[in-house]
Formats: sequence, structure tokens, C-alpha cells
Amino acid sequence: MTSRERVLTTLRHREPDRVPIDLGGSATGIETEAYDNLKKKIGLDGKTVAFVRDHAEVEESVLERFGVDTRYVRVKPPKGFQPIIENNSYVDMWGTRWAKPPSSLYWDMVEYPIKEPTLDALKKYPWPDPDDPGRIDGLREKAKELSESTPYALVVDLVGFGIFEQGWALRGMENFLMDLVLNPKFAETLIQRVTDYKVALWGHILDAVGQYVHVVMETEDLGTQQGPMISPEIYRKLIKPAHKRLWTSIKSKTHAFLFLHSCGSVRKFIPDFIEMGLDILNPVQVAAQDMDTKELKRQFGKDLTFWGGGCDTQSILPFGRPDDVEEEVRRRISELAPGGGFVFNQIHNIQPQVPPENILRMFESVHKYGGYPMST
Repeated sequence: MTSRERVLTTLRHREPDRVPIDLGGSATGIETEAYDNLKKKIGLDGKTVAFVRDHAEVEESVLERFGVDTRYVRVKPPKGFQPIIENNSYVDMWGTRWAKPPSSLYWDMVEYPIKEPTLDALKKYPWPDPDDPGRIDGLREKAKELSESTPYALVVDLVGFGIFEQGWALRGMENFLMDLVLNPKFAETLIQRVTDYKVALWGHILDAVGQYVHVVMETEDLGTQQGPMISPEIYRKLIKPAHKRLWTSIKSKTHAFLFLHSCGSVRKFIPDFIEMGLDILNPVQVAAQDMDTKELKRQFGKDLTFWGGGCDTQSILPFGRPDDVEEEVRRRISELAPGGGFVFNQIHNIQPQVPPENILRMFESVHKYGGYPMST
């Protein structure tokens, strides 16, 4: 099978020749520090490029070495937009400030542009332009070239937040969670404005690449380690209608499969996701509550492809021995791969201080245990 055939076969819930492998998206990739250490380990020279913050652009030679079956088409920033990093911080296209102190491994949001929960504040806020031509500059040409001259499955990566996430990125997490309860009219209006933007932007993106790509990646973190970030009741009242509008719009523009990245314990939302036509769930955070892979496969495996869940990145990948990594990969493949509906990816991005030996063993183990038919 070609990589494209392999991915499409598993997305149709049939067994390919082996488990497909993904690496390189904004939620399925590797951080620059870990990538630099990996390159040093395998003797690869050259400067590492980050496509956003510290998310590394994985080079073709590395993708080929690990047998990665996907390639990414990334949506561009607005025309002329270039974040300027000063004093270890920058302001993004939405007006949110990010900072990474020298003592930190991560960029965090530290200032939010919409200060007051009023409709007047929403009217005055300078909303980004979804019609900005820079967002799709060269996108059609790249997707067409990859579609016609490579054997890979193509994923379009928005490199941006979901509707709920963008709400708290504009207001701050604590403020937005209170808005959902105390200022529901304001919160609903903000959610609708973000949805308007995303529907329009995805329309332009898919007009350009919808005929060439195979997977459309959306993100929307809704879980914590212990359970949902918001109640299912609030989700269904305020967020779900916006998701339905956006996802329906996306699906009307392309035959590609719809992928949702949603961290944490999201088990309680999965029936809603399926009802709205979701095809793929990522990252399948196995260490979170109610995210047991065997149970998820049993309950939802006929409806969802699990794209992730292949290796725990909270404990085993960073802190385990290579043998622990191999056993983890073997277990997750045995629970998620039978019958198709599984694309191997570690859980979210490979974090900065993960030993390169563990990364190498992880990919070796996928090839060792990922062949079909599988032994029981």
C-alpha cells in the first residue's frame, strides 16, 4: 500500500497493511529542543525551523526514516503579519500576548485583549480579517503538488485555536469560564463572532485545497486531567451549536475526514462529537480520567478513528526506559488498531526533554508491532 492508501483504509475502518504513522502537525509533532537532540542522535545536521512558537518543522529525511504516512499543508499568517519577539514575549494576530521567560520551556498567554464582558467591547475589538489573502497564499499550489507527486495522505493544519479556546485566549481562562455562567449573552456573542471568523476562513482554505487534502485538522481543548473543563450542559448550550455550524460548513466544502484535537478527559463529549459528524479524535490522552484505550475502542471504535494514544507522553515517553516505551506502544496498538480506525501518534507533541533513545524506540516499536493481521 502507499501511505495515502494506508491512511484512507484505516479512516474507513478497514485494516491496512500496517498501522499508519503521523508526525509533524501543530498538535502531533515535536518541540524544537527534543527535535535538536533527536537530530544529533541520528547524525543529522542543519538548523531546526519552528513553524509556530517551538513546534519544529520535521524534515523530510526524518519523516522518511520513521515511515511517516502524512504530510502537512499549513495555513499561512495574515499578509504582512510577523510577530516581533521582544523581552521574551510577542503579540499574536488576535492581540493576545505570549511570554516565555528564560526559566521556562513553554510559551504562555499573559495578556488578553478583551478586558470587559460587554457587547460594546466586542464591537470595538479589531477582529482579524478572515478574507486576508495571505492566509491561503500558495496553499493551492502546494496541496496540488503534494497530491499529484507524492504518495502521502495530506492534512491541512490551521495552526490556530478552536472556538472555545479562542474565547478564553481573548478574555483569559478564568474570566471566560465565569462569562459562560455569569454573562451568557456576552459569551454567546463572542462565540458566534469567533465562529463567523472560522467559518469564513475555512471556506477560503477549502475552496483552495479541499479537493486535494484528506484530513482537516481542528482543535478544541475541552478536558482536564480529571474530567471536562466545562459541564456537558454548558457545552451543549453554548459551544456545541457553534461546533455544529463550523463542522457542517467544513464538511460541505470537502470530502476530507474531520479531525479534532481535544486534550484531557473528553469521554463525556464523545457522543456529541459523533452526533455532529466527527471522524477522528486526537490526542487520546490515556493518562486522563475515563480515557482507557480498550474502553474507548469498544464504545466508539465503529464511529471514530483514534489518531493518537500510541504512547503516553506524560510519564512513559519522557521518564521511562526504552523497554517501557516499547511495551507501551505494543499495548496501545493491541487495543486501538484491530479493525482499523487507528493512526499512530504519540499523545500530543513530543516535549522538550524527551530522550532521543525513547523517540527512536517508539517508532521502531510501531513498525515491530503494527503489522496486520495482528496476533492476539
